Amino acid sequence: MTLIPTAEYTAPDVPEGRKFYPGDGEHTTYGHTTQISDVVIKAGGEDRDRPSEAKDTPLGHLRAKLTTIQDQVNVFLTERMKQENLKLSGKEEEDIERRILDDGVDEDDVE
Repeated sequence: MTLIPTAEYTAPDVPEGRKFYPGDGEHTTYGHTTQISDVVIKAGGEDRDRPSEAKDTPLGHLRAKLTTIQDQVNVFLTERMKQENLKLSGKEEEDIERRILDDGVDEDDVE
């Protein structure tokens, strides 16, 4: 029996939810989003917590597929955070513009 893990993300602003599947292809336990940062690697850092390779067993394959899903979820959530930050910075700009136009606040006085 082949085990195929899935994950689902739900939020009020994502009513249909978002489903994650490992997909076809090779899966490893070396996640792209779970390793140490490129900055640390370039500075000569070493990933001492690097996972062992997945064994060629049903549980080993499941572990590798879970790592793939974890990468997918991490990328998705990172993109959502970036979009939310863009929205927030846009709201801050709107607030400043509103204060300048509506309240007569001098642009130099806005922090």
